[in-house]
Amino acid sequence: MDVVEVKKKVDRLAELDRQMAAVKGEMETIKAWFEKQATDDLRDTKSKTVEYWGSENSKVVVGNSETVKPISMTMVKKLLGDVFKDFVKEDVSYSMSAPAKRLFSMMYMGNFTEGSLDATISAITKDEKIQRTLKKKLKGKYEKDTETLMKLVGLSEQEASDWAYLASEVINWEWMLQILKAAEWGGTPQEAVEVIRAAIFVDEGIKVTVEAEK
Repeated sequence: MDVVEVKKKVDRLAELDRQMAAVKGEMETIKAWFEKQATDDLRDTKSKTVEYWGSENSKVVVGNSETVKPISMTMVKKLLGDVFKDFVKEDVSYSMSAPAKRLFSMMYMGNFTEGSLDATISAITKDEKIQRTLKKKLKGKYEKDTETLMKLVGLSEQEASDWAYLASEVINWEWMLQILKAAEWGGTPQEAVEVIRAAIFVDEGIKVTVEAEK
């Protein structure tokens, strides 16, 4: 065994390990900076992601995530009644469907506003032709609805963004009422929300990814 060569390899590996630790530490610091920046930029919007571009076709994408975790499926079953099985797969353990996760996350986070889409559209424009089109186009998809309002109504980006935000929350409200009606829920919507907030937990997360063209 070449002792000199061994020492050389050990020293080199130790050096690389220190470099990796330093690089990882710097990356985590920069990611934390982007997380804070994204939190500010995504506040008061319905966007889930934001992109930041570098100078050489590189970009950083920061996205929010919400993980719905059940605490008491008995309470969820009581709330949904006969439509429980349409939203939750029942086997050895309970597995929520994507619509159920979206519904419960929305209720838990309070991402709804009492109102109707028809009334919201009427407040946006008095043009009946555009109103009819908006009823078909607005789906509660924040970014797409913002673009739709800018194109069809001629709103500024800020105005369209504000109305798209409200439309999304109103659509959520109407959807929640439809589900509660189908479930034959006997209480108020707020009571249903309180049940969900006691029955599940939504774990919010944020993820930073780096993309670059090779």
